[in-house]
Amino acid sequence: MANAHPGVTVSTSGSGHDRLIVQTDPDGTVRLDQHGKDHSALAVQSGSGGSLAIDQSGASASADVIQDGACNAASLKQSGSGNRATIVQSGGSNRAVVRQGPAKGDGQ
Repeated sequence: MANAHPGVTVSTSGSGHDRLIVQTDPDGTVRLDQHGKDHSALAVQSGSGGSLAIDQSGASASADVIQDGACNAASLKQSGSGNRATIVQSGGSNRAVVRQGPAKGDGQ
């Protein structure tokens, strides 16, 4: 049975993370989880109906998201000390949700 929503999932834990993801499939999904230290991510999606979710926790989070087309969705969750996010969307009916805060146990 074919996957109705083509996409990619990347999960990493541990040290000096760095990711570049390019998604060109219409209705494609990208999920990126980075936990544990020096995060960085650049995700580029083109086409319509794309979905992107990035979850970064534990240290120097950084994320840049570029979506081109209509009806795209971006969800970004960062917890830690170095949170930084940039989301650029072009086209109509796009959505973005960004959640940032201290890491659990930071006492903040």
